Amino acid sequence: MKRKIVLYLIIVLYLPTAIIYYSCSPGKKTTATQNDPNQISGRDTVIVLSPGDGKSFETAVLIKETSESAGVHAEYQWIRNNYSGYKVAQQALVSHKRKPFDIITIQFNDNRKQDIYFDISKFYK
Repeated sequence: MKRKIVLYLIIVLYLPTAIIYYSCSPGKKTTATQNDPNQISGRDTVIVLSPGDGKSFETAVLIKETSESAGVHAEYQWIRNNYSGYKVAQQALVSHKRKPFDIITIQFNDNRKQDIYFDISKFYK
């Protein structure tokens, strides 16, 4: 339980700064490719995501990164590539059928909320 709380605090407190720093770092820019919004490429990495829409456990977006920091970055990059006019309302780490999932709730400008499910089993240990 303590680990989940610490992970949540790290994500909530550290991640916004890390994303801003990462996206502003020279040579580290990451963008969706023209042909496939589920493939994010940068000079140093290529992150391939599953074709899931992220609207349920069954259609969760599979993050294929192997490190936690890259995996969390990929989650937020996927959201930026697929949604606009939102803010992150909350994030939860849950287990479903013995697999770890992040559920990120985004809130749109018109106050609608959307849960986005990410299968993080490749990087969450």
